[in-house]
Amino acid sequence: MNKDQLKEILSQVKSDLGIPEEIRIELKPMKIKAASISLRRNVMRINKNIIPHLDQESIKYLILHELIHYKLKSRYHNGDFYKQLYEKVEPEKARELERRILTSLLEINNIL
Repeated sequence: MNKDQLKEILSQVKSDLGIPEEIRIELKPMKIKAASISLRRNVMRINKNIIPHLDQESIKYLILHELIHYKLKSRYHNGDFYKQLYEKVEPEKARELERRILTSLLEINNIL
């Protein structure tokens, strides 16, 4: 998946969440994170090493996850976060996608 495809997914998920602000994507190597978002700089960083190991559904979930943090202006996984997340993804499906992402992250770092 290339950066233009990531931007297209970002645009779709932003629209779905009602986020009008411009958010940039940066692809960076990261050891312990799949992605992060700067609430002040409007920049989503995605681990460039994990992208080739994930399917489109997992990447969309990763972007959704970070955009919910942005929408709530919070880094925390609290009740509000999960309420927003589970409105978009069933809890069981969210856990499955998180497992896929985490497994890929561990594999690319030679931990599994």
